[in-house]
Amino acid sequence: MSLDPQLTSLIVPPDETAHIEEVLNRLVEETGGNHALLLDKSGQVIACHGDANRQDTTALGALIAGTFASSREVAKLLREKDFKMLFQQGVRENLFIALIAEQWILTIIFNKETHIGLVKVLIKKASEELATILQRVRQSRRVRDDVLGSSFRTSMEDTIDLLFRD
Repeated sequence: MSLDPQLTSLIVPPDETAHIEEVLNRLVEETGGNHALLLDKSGQVIACHGDANRQDTTALGALIAGTFASSREVAKLLREKDFKMLFQQGVRENLFIALIAEQWILTIIFNKETHIGLVKVLIKKASEELATILQRVRQSRRVRDDVLGSSFRTSMEDTIDLLFRD
């Protein structure tokens, strides 16, 4: 039985975490946004950058993931394959949310002074960079799993040989 890669957790190495933080930092700076979050599809916060007073990132991450999941159901009802991006407009702050490679969710929180067109362009650019990082993380996991799998198999065979030696 193989696990669905979207349902398993990925371990993001420190060097890739640094790249993710660079992308989020640049996104916040270039958009003039307040806060950027990178989440997995379950709502777990992978990385965030921006407003240091925002202490509710865990709850916010879970709610954003829930919002994205419900929008997928709306898309199905409308006979759309999916919605890859969402925009939520508030009185003081807006959210622009993008799905990255079916596994991560990128969110930028910004105020009314930031132009939505600029956000769309820059979040697309950031999403492409993050998709490349996600691909590298997935690839390193496959290599690690292959090595671990073959090492474990060899060790297990050696142990069985020792146990059933004549």
